[in-house]
Amino acid sequence: MSWGRIFFLYDEYGNLNAIKGQPLSNHVGNTGIILNQFHPSHFDDSTRFRLLKAAELHDEGKKETFRILDTREQDKIRGRSSGNEHFSYSFAGHRFRVPGVDAYIDGLIRSHHEFSVEQINREISGLHAEEKRRFADDLYLLCMADQLEAELAVKTVEKKKGDIPRSFMEFATRRTPDLPDTFNVIPWPFFRDEFALNLVLKIPYLENITRASDRQLQNAFEKNERFEEENMTITLRRGRE
Repeated sequence: MSWGRIFFLYDEYGNLNAIKGQPLSNHVGNTGIILNQFHPSHFDDSTRFRLLKAAELHDEGKKETFRILDTREQDKIRGRSSGNEHFSYSFAGHRFRVPGVDAYIDGLIRSHHEFSVEQINREISGLHAEEKRRFADDLYLLCMADQLEAELAVKTVEKKKGDIPRSFMEFATRRTPDLPDTFNVIPWPFFRDEFALNLVLKIPYLENITRASDRQLQNAFEKNERFEEENMTITLRRGRE
């Protein structure tokens, strides 16, 4: 099984008491659902198929770049004191692992974490005129769908409040007070007033999670064959501008 995101959940004393993984297929599927919910006016028939294909393949590189890191060891090397959160995960370089079949799709995948003038100009230099015209818009759609899925997953699982720092996406997600896994999204670029995502979480068995090392945690996700499964429904609703 491949992973899209790992959640480290700590108690009030800073002890790791749960670790959960979101399968890559679930993250990619939810990103595709969000992308397909955009109003049709945001798409162009000439590139829509390749945009959807890029969304399907945008995180394939995570399969080969997944790492769990002990931040305490990193802090020692950098001469910093460790905080309460001891572990993190990394997919460093995953966006550069592209299929190599279609330049437009490859460019969207390489750029889905870097929406910048420099990156866009670099990618469109070898594209045809119509592709150059659409690339930035399609990249924005891919980035927004990807980051929106990530933010809602983190807020739902980790119960985080407020805005989560992100690169550049211009939207806000606000939890509905009486429905904790329902979020108003502002602005609302979708053609329906409400739709839902299914968040799947896999929980590996660990005999003593509070004493686990980064290697033991990584092995738990890479080598375990059986996981407990938890399913959560995230609802997106039109919010007031």
